[in-house]
Formats: sequence, structure tokens, C-alpha cells
Amino acid sequence: MNNIIIKTKNDKNILYFTIPIVILIATCSGIGIWNQKLYLKETVGWLSQCIGQDISNLIFVSPILLASAFYASKGNRNAKIIWLGTMITNIYSYAIYCFAVHFNFLFLAYCLILGLSNFSVINFLVENINEDFRSWFTEKTPTKAVGIFLFIIAFMFAFLWLSDSLPAVLTNTVPENIIKDNLFTNPIHVLDFAFYLPLMFISSIMLIKKKALGYLIAPMMMVFALLTNVNIICLMIVTMQKTTSNNIPMIIGFGIFAFVCLVFLWLFLKNSLYIKDSYGGKG
Repeated sequence: MNNIIIKTKNDKNILYFTIPIVILIATCSGIGIWNQKLYLKETVGWLSQCIGQDISNLIFVSPILLASAFYASKGNRNAKIIWLGTMITNIYSYAIYCFAVHFNFLFLAYCLILGLSNFSVINFLVENINEDFRSWFTEKTPTKAVGIFLFIIAFMFAFLWLSDSLPAVLTNTVPENIIKDNLFTNPIHVLDFAFYLPLMFISSIMLIKKKALGYLIAPMMMVFALLTNVNIICLMIVTMQKTTSNNIPMIIGFGIFAFVCLVFLWLFLKNSLYIKDSYGGKG
């Protein structure tokens, strides 16, 4: 961290939102892992994804949310970015639980997690609407490198999803994965096409052009990309246990991808200004 020390405000609302969310996530994920009959109506493939997501939520998402919220509430800017990226990943996951998992007794809990997560992000953005996020970082921040890497990630996933859905659209057929998992549409494609991939493209361009908002959204999307890779690895491991598929090469590939995302995120966040909150804590 750099040796420039400035004041930053505390944000206790982050912690107030996060604690009940984490309790609900841990409860729902624990039940899903230990009582897999919860997903009895799902296909084997979708069952594996649900359990894999539960494992990721319990082992990775919940602790990261809680730890980042604690430090963010004390004014730590890097923690705020990590918290925000983890929270939008949580929104992504629970939108799928709410809309693409068969109704079960945890449905209202899923809705509550999704709602609280949405409003926590909205609250953060409203409270920081006049913040100059560019001032959070030094001139040495690798904006171009991180922006280009983020653009490449968005392009790769856009190409991958289009290679699946576009031929089906042009031939008026249904993609095989939707039929196999007994879904109406692929919720991952919906969320990515409608929101997450455009946001990733926009944030990468904003960061390359050194726009103030890019300094918040781009690393936030890097956190999202990192945790998404972790989620995919977890569900692939569960899929291997539930089926005869060999996902080891893909697990290794996504593991390397996750590590590269982590490196780029670290290169970005290590250039944040050294700050002191209003109570004298450093972050």
C-alpha cells in the first residue's frame, strides 16, 4: 500500500445489511448440502449445480461477504470493492435460485436474500453517488491492463454463450443444455446477456479511459469473475461425484483462470491509497 494517508467515512449500513444475509445464506446452503432431497425435482445436472453453488456459498461467499463487510464498515476502500463484487455475485446466484430452481420450503428465504442483496447494493451506490472513485487509487494503477483483461473475459463468455444460443435462435430450436436440465431458458445466459456481460464491457472501457466510475465497477467485476470461476469449479466437482463425467481438465483450466483473475485484482487493489478511517483504523 502507498504511504498517503487520508480520511474516509465509515459505512455501518454495509455490516447491518450483510449480517442477516450471511446468516440466511449459511442456513440455506447448509440445508441444501445436508438435505439434498430439497432438489429432488431437479435433473442430475441441475442438482449438481445447486449443491455446488451451496458449497461455494457456504465455504467462500459467506466468509468473504462477512470479512469484507466488517472492514468496509470501518472505511476500508478495498474491502468495499470486494464486498460489492461479492454481493453482485450473490445477486446473480440467488436470482437463479429464485427463478430456475423448483419451488421448495426455502423459496421465501431465497427471495429475502435476493431482496436484501439488491437493496444493500442500491444503498451503497446512493450513499456514494458523489464519490470520486478515481481518487481512491494512485496514478500507477494498471487501468489499461486490467481493462483489457476484463474486456477479454467478457468477450470470451459472450462468444461461448452465443455459440450455444445463436444457432438455436436461427434454426428455431432449443439448445440441448436447456432440454437436458428441463428448463424454460438458461438463466445464466439471461443474466449474462442482459446485465453482467454488458456491465463488464462498459466497465472495462470506462477503466481504460480512466473514467471515475470505472475505478469502482471494473474491480467489482473482477471480483465477480473470480468468484464465478470458484462457483464453476465447485459445481464441476459435484458433477463428477454425481455422474461419470471427467471434469478434471476443465477444473484445472478454470482454476488457472481464477488465479489469473486474482493476480489482476491484486495488481489493481495494491495501488489503492493508504487510508485512515475516522476512528484511526487503517485500510
